[in-house]
Amino acid sequence: MVPYDFTWIFALGIVTSICDAYGIGANDVSNSFASSISSGSLSMMQACIIASFTEFLGAFLLGAETTETIKGGILSAELFVPQPELMMLAMLCALVGSASWVIFASKIGAPVSSTHAIVGGLIGTGIAAFGGGAIKWTFDGVGKIILSWFVSPIVSGIITSLIYLPTRYFILENPNSLKRGILAIPIYFFCTALIGSFYIIYKAVPSDKKNGLSTGAIVGISFGVTAVVTAFSWFFFVPWIKRRVIGKENLRWYHMFAVHFVKYRPMPPTPSPEPNTDDPSKLESGEIQEKIEVGSKQCDDFDTNAADTSAVDASPWYIKTLRLVKYYALRGMKQDVRNLGND
Repeated sequence: MVPYDFTWIFALGIVTSICDAYGIGANDVSNSFASSISSGSLSMMQACIIASFTEFLGAFLLGAETTETIKGGILSAELFVPQPELMMLAMLCALVGSASWVIFASKIGAPVSSTHAIVGGLIGTGIAAFGGGAIKWTFDGVGKIILSWFVSPIVSGIITSLIYLPTRYFILENPNSLKRGILAIPIYFFCTALIGSFYIIYKAVPSDKKNGLSTGAIVGISFGVTAVVTAFSWFFFVPWIKRRVIGKENLRWYHMFAVHFVKYRPMPPTPSPEPNTDDPSKLESGEIQEKIEVGSKQCDDFDTNAADTSAVDASPWYIKTLRLVKYYALRGMKQDVRNLGND
């Protein structure tokens, strides 16, 4: 292998990786936020903004072991030692297959697994290059991945039931459900923060860089982080929710951080509808004749050759450019995709 002879594979791999990440974001984010958007908890724009951070942080903090599995846990990398350029081509082909399928599935609205796509691409590439013996079919390789495809829905269903059933019977079906729901917010914050912080610390930090950090220390740090998050939810988020939902105050999200120092902010009054003076049935005969004469005079004075200056945008060019970029960048986020009319 002569250096730089296969730089084109590297360049195509970068482009294909971007396409694959684009498809993964379109499909996985849709799967993750579909329930939040359909329930009205989040708008499309809010979900996309949150996902832009969570997708990156998830890959950055928790993607090391998954990358290790994809890199060498499916296909034996030792087979490519005599021809390393062949491994570059194999990975490129797997990316092309994964990106093509995920983007196509996202286009037709099919929720598919991006993990299935890339694993299938690697298996197909390995079989095409070296036959079925090149694939690690044991539990340490493909077997564990396939098992997870069956275990994940079961575990997810059990956890969902454990969360939904108490919420339904102790909160939603209670006559004072709003008050109970607000009081239960810190509990949900506690569970989410504890699981998230423990998993991030335990999985994100490589074993050789933990500097002897034991499991007990990780649990202690996780509980410390959870205590801070739960305290914030109790002392700031819950009072903000009470004032906004129960008190009907005009509070913004940034008022949450100083909610105890913000004075009462009533909602702006709803403007009353103006009476319709154009309804002929509500006008006297003299008023009708007067309106007809005024309209006729305006038609006579109208100059068809005059330039229409009402539609001219006098904003600077850079403001127009920013508006154009904002329109095309956010045009898909302003849609209401809840499908409320579906029976």
